[in-house]
Amino acid sequence: MANSSYTGIDEYLFQKRTQLGLSQDGLVQALQQFSPLFNEIDVLTVSRWERGKVSPNIRRQVALMAFFGDEPHLLLTNPEFNLKQLPSLTAFQQMLDKQMNVNHVMGAHPYIPHEEQLFEKAGKQVDNLSQRLRWICHYHQNLTGQGADWSEAWLAQLVAHPSTEVLFYQHDDMLLGHAIYVRVSQVTLMALLSGDLKESQLEVAHLVTKQQAGCLFLLSSYVGGRFVAEDYLMWQIFTLLENPLNLALGYKAHSDFGIKLAEFLNSKKIAQGPQVAGHLQGAKYLGKRYGYVSFLLEREEVLSSPVILKMMRDTHTI
Repeated sequence: MANSSYTGIDEYLFQKRTQLGLSQDGLVQALQQFSPLFNEIDVLTVSRWERGKVSPNIRRQVALMAFFGDEPHLLLTNPEFNLKQLPSLTAFQQMLDKQMNVNHVMGAHPYIPHEEQLFEKAGKQVDNLSQRLRWICHYHQNLTGQGADWSEAWLAQLVAHPSTEVLFYQHDDMLLGHAIYVRVSQVTLMALLSGDLKESQLEVAHLVTKQQAGCLFLLSSYVGGRFVAEDYLMWQIFTLLENPLNLALGYKAHSDFGIKLAEFLNSKKIAQGPQVAGHLQGAKYLGKRYGYVSFLLEREEVLSSPVILKMMRDTHTI
């Protein structure tokens, strides 16, 4: 486990190299064999990094920590670990304000005062789980024009699996939002994102344990308001990062808000569903509207995103 007392990448790199008994030249050779990211570095580069004259970009810092066997997020999300040139979150805050300050179609909950900031969070141990799963099935039927073949019994089996992550947002027993992540293999994830495997075709046999390398798939989500959105995003990132065996996160954006989140998260577009005509239907992507647009967010992309790291350091989530 990485020592959280490092002040920055300069101190970290010097101490780790020294502990391994490597010269700067020896480290250069080892890093070049470890990753193509280091193909062009030399002894002078390492020397400048260790003296704090310049800093490697965040992607290289992630790779350096992986080379030394540490978990990058434990260091990079610590506000005491110096990271230079982190961006302002003004653009992200403006995006949330624009997307969530419209109407309930775009995420603002119609029964909660706009200025309301109170909410509670619960997991799948909540007392009225069956009722909430039934609501989620109804939500997807309405979302897809009765096209979603979801049943409470089917959803309950997936939710009961130990590796499935569930989050409910609530206020005065009113459901404000939710998220359900199932953990699957890379092959299954790509089948879901490409549309070769429908969500309703998922079975418990498709799921993998937390002890196996796997990927998260956002089976269902709803963000019911501006005040829930930031917490939801941080929970999504934390869920991906908390287990080193999580390789990626995949999801289908069914709204403009989902598309905007994909842009901020540096997600890779995989596929899209059929085009839709209504201006409030589906998700707008590159000037056209689709029933959904699927995205893949790889773990390395999260750890290398200045915007995400800034958010996590400001809240010190991990």
